[in-house]
Amino acid sequence: METTSLGQQRRRVPGFVVDAGLAVATALAVAVAIRASPEPSGPPEVLAYLMGSAIAALALVRRRWPLAVLLVSAVTLQLYYVLDFPGIFPAVPLAVALFTAWAAGHRGWSLVVTAWFVAAPVAFRTLVAKEALVPVLSDAVRDAALFAAVLLLGEAVRARAALDVERQRSERLLLNVLPASIAARLKQSQGVIADGFSDVTVLFADIVNFTPLSEGITPEGVVQLLDELFSGFDQLAQRHGLEKIKTIGDAYMVVGGLPDSRPDHAEAVAEMALAMREEVARRVGPTGRPLQVRIGIDTGPVVAGVIGRSKFSYDLWGDTVNTASRMESQGLPGCIQVTERTYQRLRNRYRFQQRGPIQVRGKTAMVTYLLLGRNPDPTGDR
Repeated sequence: METTSLGQQRRRVPGFVVDAGLAVATALAVAVAIRASPEPSGPPEVLAYLMGSAIAALALVRRRWPLAVLLVSAVTLQLYYVLDFPGIFPAVPLAVALFTAWAAGHRGWSLVVTAWFVAAPVAFRTLVAKEALVPVLSDAVRDAALFAAVLLLGEAVRARAALDVERQRSERLLLNVLPASIAARLKQSQGVIADGFSDVTVLFADIVNFTPLSEGITPEGVVQLLDELFSGFDQLAQRHGLEKIKTIGDAYMVVGGLPDSRPDHAEAVAEMALAMREEVARRVGPTGRPLQVRIGIDTGPVVAGVIGRSKFSYDLWGDTVNTASRMESQGLPGCIQVTERTYQRLRNRYRFQQRGPIQVRGKTAMVTYLLLGRNPDPTGDR
């Protein structure tokens, strides 16, 4: 959180510098205009300076409260000229507020304020001051042209901001289905993304008897149950630095050691497996009984890559994936079954129980182990 906050502060500095420069420039312009006025009249000149400084100060907060600054600027400038103060052309400081308000999406208010400052002087000068219509319209066209240019610039900034928001949303969605490093590669190249990894640990988890359990609840209840459970798994995967690959029905797949390699991937997956078992045991099914999970783990080489064009999927292939899936499907309820090669990586730090050779579908008989928990004596050999 601290890093993000510092990054946001760095991004805000240029905007603050721009606003500070606008405020100083506006204040100086007001001061010069007042001193250069040939007929200073009305209230004391110091009040004119205060009014001009107020206009300048609004530039400092225009980004935070764009609509409020627009309305206050309009009222201040209107008061400034109703009191017949000498000073700057009203469209200049107001244009700053109009640009910001329009860019922030307050287009209706921006149009109302623009219409007022274009139409009100025309009405006053022609109906009250009885000035000739042609010179008045000439001045009005000048004001309208400036305001139109400002609003068009504001629209360009607003559209760019909306595009940036959409791009960030698309990137967040992409990161939901792809690892960050893979997403970056995908944006840089349209070629095939595939990598071989010689040593990773794959985990499959499946809710025991979920299909008959789901028949007794509504579709909304099924989705809510899985969403809550898998969201908890997602948090565990993030906490242990693992990469979630996918969910298939009520099955969950996660891997350690890719796309960024790490030497302790087997330990990280073992920790997640133990945490997943505890997470599931704390929840109850529609019948009121605690849920159970079967978990299978294997360690070895895999191929990883992105498939699809309109809908991307980051997936794994290889014997390690198939074996981890078999460890889960042929495991025991509430147990974590691992292969011999995963056991060899973890046996000094975790407690195991040998299950004995079992016939694994598509393979010969395999010696498997049940992960029971952490070893209180890490130097022991279990």
